[in-house]
Amino acid sequence: MKLATIDVGTNSAKLLISELTPSGKLEPLVEEHRMIRLGEGVDAHGILRESAIERLVQALQGFRSTVNQWQVERCVVAGTSASRDTGNKIVTIIRERTGLHYEILSGEQEADLSYEGAVAGLPNVAGRIVTCDIGGGSTEIVEGMPDGRILQRFSLDVGSVRITERYFSSQPPDSNELKGATGFIKKSLSELPFSGSQTELLVGASDVHRLLLELQHELSAGELPIKFDRLNPNWRRLQVKEEHPDKLSCTQVKCWLELLTRMTMSDVLALNPRRLHGRADVFPAAILIFLEVMNMLRQESITVSPWGLCHGMALRIFKTGAIK
Repeated sequence: MKLATIDVGTNSAKLLISELTPSGKLEPLVEEHRMIRLGEGVDAHGILRESAIERLVQALQGFRSTVNQWQVERCVVAGTSASRDTGNKIVTIIRERTGLHYEILSGEQEADLSYEGAVAGLPNVAGRIVTCDIGGGSTEIVEGMPDGRILQRFSLDVGSVRITERYFSSQPPDSNELKGATGFIKKSLSELPFSGSQTELLVGASDVHRLLLELQHELSAGELPIKFDRLNPNWRRLQVKEEHPDKLSCTQVKCWLELLTRMTMSDVLALNPRRLHGRADVFPAAILIFLEVMNMLRQESITVSPWGLCHGMALRIFKTGAIK
């Protein structure tokens, strides 16, 4: 059967339509995303704004049109951090206004499903794996094995929208704002009873990781429109190439953070207007989280998976019939 899985995050909503091949592998057919900023103001006030709900409803109605075109037999919608922060009101609203069944994932469920999707998207992985999924409202870190066994999982209320709204009053942020955000992220990560080691494979499972990898490839190919030397004279350190095209080094992530935290929002958006529309203002905070997770895990590089939460949801449903 054709299955639609929709991930409603704090900043974006993503649709995946997929099916299983005869050999039992997940085959993505269609992927779409829309920027909704559902979590706008949620960190400060704990309630969803009517404008944010309207953006979500419009996104889901658009997804439903795609789902109907593909004659999908089942559609599952799952909300994450912003939905968790605001309770079950959103479940009723979405069911009444779109007719779609809306579930809210716990942080632990989101972590497990993100891990399952990210690992399935990588061929020939072995040994212990740590996945990181950076969202607008939360970050999930999971340690497990290639066969799906979960060894430990953590979901933190540390996300790009949350950090931006709480600490940054302008873009670029000033030094005190950046220092405050960094301190908060470091403290949150330091409180995790994480027992990981440097020998594990670190995997990026989110759009943040995929987008930065895409920007790195475009920079290496000379395709980016920004004159970086006016922002950071040491930007050429970014041109150090990895042996594998799906990897980013810690040095590259650090250099990108130095650049992004010197850029105006229009500069950030100009890097990739299509991909950064609706997230240019929170992208620097996302990369700050990205770097601090790598530092906490003492990893020199990260492998970026093309798959994530939507794919994990689909795999779980095909296996068990439900995501919970």
